[in-house]
Amino acid sequence: MLQSIERPSGLPIAFNPLTCTISWPDSIAVGRASTRTLEEMKEFIREPQAKARQDGVYHVYRNLSRHEDAARIRAARVRYDITVIPPGAFAGQRREFLRTAGHYHALKPGTAIAYPEVYEVIAGRAYWLLQRPLTEDLSRLEETYIVEAGPGEKAVMLPRFGHISINASDEPLVIANWISDTFQYDYQPYHRFHGGGYWVLEGDMPDTVEFERNHNYASVPELKKLRPKEAPELGLERSRPLYSLAHNLDRLSFLNNPEEFTSILTLDHCYRTIV
Repeated sequence: MLQSIERPSGLPIAFNPLTCTISWPDSIAVGRASTRTLEEMKEFIREPQAKARQDGVYHVYRNLSRHEDAARIRAARVRYDITVIPPGAFAGQRREFLRTAGHYHALKPGTAIAYPEVYEVIAGRAYWLLQRPLTEDLSRLEETYIVEAGPGEKAVMLPRFGHISINASDEPLVIANWISDTFQYDYQPYHRFHGGGYWVLEGDMPDTVEFERNHNYASVPELKKLRPKEAPELGLERSRPLYSLAHNLDRLSFLNNPEEFTSILTLDHCYRTIV
């Protein structure tokens, strides 16, 4: 049942759709593989007592690389990861689609700008919920967006925006990301408010999606829909796997030096609005 995903990922890895896990040959180095369990997720979701078909809500593989690329990637202070989110939902009074816990990124020391991140869809369809809170009150959100993307599309998680990755389809979702390795994620606001500003739920009709405001926040603005744009100046093109930047790591300098890319790291430059 193993399926090669070498072509879309750029790495000689395989995907098992039954277990929603990936495997790799000896030519690939993997720093750490972990599974976020239902127990670990219970305070991050709409209904903490909700059940799921499987205990492993999603799987993360950090620091993947070809062995010959590993030293250069470490020297560039970046990291390539893959996340797999199975299809399904947290089953309670409403069915909330399986997703990641959600996190914010720290400000780069000495600047007023947070570290960004970039994702790619390898297989399936992804939703990302982006939200920007008031600096002085994380319970009050100033902007909220839902980004939808399909295979090959890249989505930049912009500075000061927290984000959640969501699988709202009936197929496994496999996504990759490049990120700076110089900071730690901040999960606490998503834990405190049981998720993001909106919960993404199964609709009453088959194959429909509903967005429900999260009442644990003090204020949540209207949700707007976005699709990613290509950003060739950052090396983000649909026709090229994200991992290919391991051979052009200068293109990833925006991950560690976002203050030098403020004109590019904007909503207008990276996304288009969907009406």
